[in-house]
Amino acid sequence: MTLEDSFEVDAPPERVWALLSDIPRVAGCIPGAEITEVVDASTYRAKVSVKVGPISVNYRATIVVESLDEADYIATLLVNGEELKGRGGMSARVTSRLEPTATGTRARLHTEAQISGIVASVGGRLIESVARKTVAAFAAKFATLL
Repeated sequence: MTLEDSFEVDAPPERVWALLSDIPRVAGCIPGAEITEVVDASTYRAKVSVKVGPISVNYRATIVVESLDEADYIATLLVNGEELKGRGGMSARVTSRLEPTATGTRARLHTEAQISGIVASVGGRLIESVARKTVAAFAAKFATLL
């Protein structure tokens, strides 16, 4: 499943990058996510709770920073998670790119995700809807934290 989304904030790209590349801080902007362990400078463990339609799931996830390109403001994260009750899992490669705008910065998100188990059974349209709502909530918290 491929998801494309974006959001804008009223701050210059260098300021947005400073927060976006601080994984433990920015993770707090993701609804239902919490960093539980810093393994090293590029690997984190997290708990993630998600509600998709009538289904609520909790994942134990590992987040790996694949690349941080400060010169071009591009970050790529790999996320792998196992549902705590053994009902499936997920993996995703999330690439964010920052672009200057007339009033601040646009963050473009490209996600390649594979979802298995109970969440996958609800269908792609519902998953996409939840993903878009999650990005909107993330953007609001991110802007406040910024």
